[in-house]
Amino acid sequence: MSMLEAWHARRLRRALYWWQPADGRINVGDHLSKVIVEAMLALRDLELPRKRDPGRRLFAIGSVLHNARDGETVWGSGINAKIPDDRHRFRTLDVRAVRGPLTRRWLMDRGLSVPQVYGDPALLMPAFYPRELVGAAAATDFVVVPHFNEPAAKYAAYQDRLLSPATLPLAFVRTLLGAGRVVSSSLHGVILAEAYGVPAVYLDSGNGENRFKYDDYYAGTGRPSWHAGRTVEECLDLGANGRFDLHGIQQGLRETFPYDLW
Repeated sequence: MSMLEAWHARRLRRALYWWQPADGRINVGDHLSKVIVEAMLALRDLELPRKRDPGRRLFAIGSVLHNARDGETVWGSGINAKIPDDRHRFRTLDVRAVRGPLTRRWLMDRGLSVPQVYGDPALLMPAFYPRELVGAAAATDFVVVPHFNEPAAKYAAYQDRLLSPATLPLAFVRTLLGAGRVVSSSLHGVILAEAYGVPAVYLDSGNGENRFKYDDYYAGTGRPSWHAGRTVEECLDLGANGRFDLHGIQQGLRETFPYDLW
């Protein structure tokens, strides 16, 4: 990375937080924070680095609120239940929307004001990148999306159907759109599939993740009761978790985007 590129990256990260592994790889769900926020800003001819108070970051996608500092803004992020409570150092946050009601309750129990606006902003992807423009990869009956921290070798039996979350968003979505069904240990494998109307089931594969964020997402889409499978075959037998009001969630997210920070 050149000095100019490094300087620009620092400017972006002063305005918006998104997680990226130390080795620089893409994790599609976390990377979507930048993609969606920049798309929202473009609707008003605004640019991410021109945030009026860039030292106070925006948190949009991911279970990343333990990284937030006092006064920073939340638009769709959630709590990571694996992180101890005392790692959450903030006392005040500017909350516009959260991923789901579990995150809302967690924050309100600590005295924060949290509106009842739910939704992972990745659900806005088809509004900016509709199926007709993205296109679909070669058709297949199903794809399997491992969690970012799972080794591909764990799914060697499905090698020809594996979709790595370390894939750029449009390539990732294109593969989902070619699938008849999606079995995903990654939360954003489920979210993106459902956003585009592809049936998806969470694979509870022992990936080390706490179910809090999955429960939070499903409850935030009006489905507090949902099913998951322990194996790929069980997930395929279960089918999808039912429809939800995608348009209503998208509208709530659009209406609460913090344009006033720019």
